Amino acid sequence: MNSINSLAVVVPMFNEAQSIDRFIDRTVLALAATGLDIRFVFVDDGSSDDSVARASARLPELPGSAVVQLSRNFGKEAALLAGLDAALAGECDAIVMIDADLQHPPEAIPKMVEEFRNGNDVVIASRASRTGDSFARRSFTKLFYKSINWLAEIPIVDGDGDFRLLGRDVVEALCSLREQHRFTKGLYSWVGFQQLRMPVEYETRDAGESKFRYGPLVALALNAVTSFSAKPLRIALVVGFAIGTLSLTYAVWIALQTIGFGKDLPGYASIFCGMMFLGGVQLMGIGLLGEYVGRTYIESKSRPPYLVKRVISKGAGRARQD
Repeated sequence: MNSINSLAVVVPMFNEAQSIDRFIDRTVLALAATGLDIRFVFVDDGSSDDSVARASARLPELPGSAVVQLSRNFGKEAALLAGLDAALAGECDAIVMIDADLQHPPEAIPKMVEEFRNGNDVVIASRASRTGDSFARRSFTKLFYKSINWLAEIPIVDGDGDFRLLGRDVVEALCSLREQHRFTKGLYSWVGFQQLRMPVEYETRDAGESKFRYGPLVALALNAVTSFSAKPLRIALVVGFAIGTLSLTYAVWIALQTIGFGKDLPGYASIFCGMMFLGGVQLMGIGLLGEYVGRTYIESKSRPPYLVKRVISKGAGRARQD
């Protein structure tokens, strides 16, 4: 059994001004019956609209809550880390992460709290279905999870996102990992602890449109693979060895035909195609190696994952900005 008296709600924001008020109203109403001490940590990830102003205006209604404004857009992975860091700085027994666009239904949180009390260190609000996604996105997502689970050394389940409740010990473990190229879904699995998967029907976006495009999704997939597996390098080694063996075998065969049977050498077309193929494979291998080396180079700089511009908090009618 896990004891919980206080809960921090971490909310990453990027141009969520249209939905933030409705999100706060629904979440406060959903959590009212839990009897917990609730505080919000809004993390603005370089929004260009008035997300900060709208969230800050609601702080007097939310005791102990704050808006953490990052100096620029660092990406959702860094924003989540900033929110977890800020939540740990205060008193809380558990932390729930939820998006402000209301695709994650706040009404699921009380059930997550109940499952946490039952002894689960991590309660995952897993997406029950993807009926709202396009066929292309569903296909890409399915391919992504199959690929990452084949390549990586940790299991990542389709439907498991950032909407989850974490015990304080779990959050401390996650925050101790300060790597630059963060793939948080993989880190959740890597840290372990007792986890429970709770199916939840996600909703359509309340306002605006999704910030994700296929380009960033491809970059996320590459980040996931290179963060948790060296298997692509081993695959490149095997492919290179196989092509080298086949090429040597073919060269021996041509030599035997020419010496033993007096056949003419093949034309330039086949030689050109072979050179182009091998050149492409070599460039792919070099590029793959470069991805790993480049990430090692960036990590060696030891730059912080994010920078905070200011923290806005309002308690007892007084504002404080750091």
